Amino acid sequence: RAAIEAGLRGQGAVLLGGDAQMEFANRFADTGEREWMTGIADRVSEIVDFRSMVRVGDEPALAQVKGVDGLYPLVGAVELEPAVPLAQALAGDGAVPGSVMDRVLVDRLGLAVGERFSLGEEEFTLGAVLLREPDSATGGFTLGPRVIVLTTALANSGLIGPGTMYEAGYRLDLPPGADLAGLEAQADASYQDKGMRWADTRP
Repeated sequence: RAAIEAGLRGQGAVLLGGDAQMEFANRFADTGEREWMTGIADRVSEIVDFRSMVRVGDEPALAQVKGVDGLYPLVGAVELEPAVPLAQALAGDGAVPGSVMDRVLVDRLGLAVGERFSLGEEEFTLGAVLLREPDSATGGFTLGPRVIVLTTALANSGLIGPGTMYEAGYRLDLPPGADLAGLEAQADASYQDKGMRWADTRP
């Protein structure tokens, strides 16, 4: 416990992905919730996390998919092979969007950088192999290796929408000296009954 608390004090924002996070089950934040977050934070980064099958031809494999925006990661760095910027890896090949993928899944599917695979009804190209995901320690229980894509690239995949299961998280980059306890109390009072879960860097 002491080691965990020491890690949170020293690297809490990196592990969490920001100073605080608001998470919603099976939905994205609504307009009011987004306005509240942008009102208290310097930056807000949205992620979406869910399980799905990726396919190369007729070969399927279970994966834990993370959809990210252009601000991800707010804190820390993603390490890739080859060592290209994440934005470049996710940009795609001009015809289909890009992705990064854990090596174990790359090897299982027999993929090489530049080759394509299917995720739901959308096709992606492998932009790089994922070596390190800074916020993986707080991602919860996963059943498959990680795949990261842009959330906008999932629009036509059929994987996010009514009746699908996913978690939407909003990482908050807060001003120095922000009152985490006070902000949590405000968030709970306004949004907890709507399924919001709060987490922050306090041990």
